[in-house]
Amino acid sequence: MDTENQMLEHALLDENEIFAMLKERGFRLTQQRKIIVEIIVNENYSCCKEVYILAHRRDKSIGIATVYRMLQVLEEVGAISRKNLQKTACTGRCCDMKGGCTIVTDKSTQIILSEEDIQEALKYIMEKNGYADVEEIKAVLVNQSV
Repeated sequence: MDTENQMLEHALLDENEIFAMLKERGFRLTQQRKIIVEIIVNENYSCCKEVYILAHRRDKSIGIATVYRMLQVLEEVGAISRKNLQKTACTGRCCDMKGGCTIVTDKSTQIILSEEDIQEALKYIMEKNGYADVEEIKAVLVNQSV
């Protein structure tokens, strides 16, 4: 089974072909499934988490588990290959903080932070806002305006 961090190869089929494959195999074409397929075929994303972020932005009822299940179904029916789902370089919409982070300021200054720096800064902010019991931050999802 592929790990979460492995990228996926974008679909080689168009939406209608994928929808037909799903219907053929007895899957209902729910609105959530349609959204995820539309993203796989038409959007730029760099990882499974970004597919989730894009889907959740369109429909708040779509959870990350729904996205992962749908990606598994799409792989099982042959619509995608999870060997390389990546269509673009990381856009920064999601971050697991491994390897640190580069912050670009309004004056184009680049500040490189280690994972430890990010953890420390985020813990300080979280404690300040009443979240003192957090031991470790696993990931940061960056909300971007559309």
